[in-house]
Amino acid sequence: MKDAHLQHAVEFAAYRLFVRWLHRRRHEDVAAPGRRLGRLAYRLLRSKRRLAERNVARVFPELDGAAGQRIVELCFEHFGAYFLEVVSAGRLDRGELLSRFELSGLEHLEHALSGPRGCFLTTGHFGTWELAMFPLADWATRHGRSFHAVARPLDNPRIDADLRASRGRYGVEIIDKAGAAHRMLNAYRRGGLVAIVIDQHVRESAGIRVPFFGEPAWTSPVLATLSLRTGAPVVPFTCLPAGPGRYRLVVHEAIEPASSDLQESEAEAEMTRLYLAAVERDIREQPEYWLWMHRRWR
Repeated sequence: MKDAHLQHAVEFAAYRLFVRWLHRRRHEDVAAPGRRLGRLAYRLLRSKRRLAERNVARVFPELDGAAGQRIVELCFEHFGAYFLEVVSAGRLDRGELLSRFELSGLEHLEHALSGPRGCFLTTGHFGTWELAMFPLADWATRHGRSFHAVARPLDNPRIDADLRASRGRYGVEIIDKAGAAHRMLNAYRRGGLVAIVIDQHVRESAGIRVPFFGEPAWTSPVLATLSLRTGAPVVPFTCLPAGPGRYRLVVHEAIEPASSDLQESEAEAEMTRLYLAAVERDIREQPEYWLWMHRRWR
């Protein structure tokens, strides 16, 4: 216990030094060193690089080796830049941060929230998904709603608490991923917006197998389960870089619950397939922005 406490303290001290170094730069300037960090990771993290290359080859068999490798290189660069931008964004005041977003499709949120209860939102590990929480939370607040995001706590509780506090300044309430369904349902019933990332692998005991890029992949059914039980729509969204320190958030048309004549398990599978298909469309258009280093198919 003492060793873990000491490790967390050292990690937190290093993290705070890194944050102070980063905050001396303008937000729009942090992506360049981030891309250099990504290129370094591409060279050093060989197992992650090989995994990403295998995943790209699986999804895009028509590409030659050079084209697939280029997608992976750009992917590492993007996530290096994205990491620094997420940390950098925490020092911006609400007005400055929100001014950096171009928003479209918000009418789909308004339609999904036509009643007193809330709705669910989903996206993938694609683009700048975490930064999208801030304009979505601001929109929710201005409409008298709360905004919640499902996330796994970081291993270091001190860094996790610091990041939660930063998100909380913008109205983002975090729901811990473990056992999230009950808290998601309560937030929805109180009229809140609840966002969850849908495209990660889950263990067999917690998932269902549905196609992702044509191959079965273990996926959490929690979003489909809640949508079917409540009748609530699920609203997909996409957020991408739009220039130095700027972002484009697009809210897509809501996915309504499946027909009631399907068996529950069939309906859950069909709804989950539709959520993944929305992510898949984004990835096919700009594959360099997806997290190819994740072991999605096992």
